[in-house]
Amino acid sequence: MTGRDLDNLGAGIGGPLDAAPPPPAAELLAKVGGMQAVRTRGRFAALAVVGATGIVVSVALLAVMPWRRDLTALPRTWVVGAAAVWFAAFATSLVTALVPARGDVLPSAGRASRVALAAVGALAAFALLGSVEAPSVSARLPPGAGPLVVSCLRCISLLLPVALVLLIAGIVVLRRVLPMGARRIGLALGAAGGAMGGFVLHWHCPLAQTAHVVLGHVGGVVLAAAAGAILLPAVLERRR
Repeated sequence: MTGRDLDNLGAGIGGPLDAAPPPPAAELLAKVGGMQAVRTRGRFAALAVVGATGIVVSVALLAVMPWRRDLTALPRTWVVGAAAVWFAAFATSLVTALVPARGDVLPSAGRASRVALAAVGALAAFALLGSVEAPSVSARLPPGAGPLVVSCLRCISLLLPVALVLLIAGIVVLRRVLPMGARRIGLALGAAGGAMGGFVLHWHCPLAQTAHVVLGHVGGVVLAAAAGAILLPAVLERRR
């Protein structure tokens, strides 16, 4: 086939094959010209926002609420160590829920849920095996299930609002970047918020009995994690 044959073929379908394409529409050119570079999402930006929110809320609560009366009677190493356990559960759950691995864009939902569940398990083990009371100083519950249930509900009612604040902050920072794994990320966020609520209770709650700490404090973390697993995907789906 010669060049003349190609030209004749092009003419048959609308023009020579070497004809220039039509220029883009003016509307398209205007839109392209108005585009600006989008700032890349930082790996630690969401963590900074949600973590700062949790710390500010906790400090504010501890500033206005009375502290437990047996703090000075308890071993100082235990007081500091228990606070570190609660804060570590908060930090590890929050980091895995919000910080993607190096080179990734989104956090790993599977890793976040596994770490959060491990953190909750560690809190439960610590509460079962490491709870400490100061004899004749730490408050004691009357015998019976009724006082135990009431005391647990009271602590849970303080812990859950702290967890809800962190969950709301997490929803705000993740609302546009979390297409999959929302349930497991929500579980980790809820566990982080619950652990921060437990951290506040560690300094405030006057009850140090093992049953109360396990059911009222660690149980509150479990409820917060369940709430996060339900609320985060529900809110994101509603926004879509």
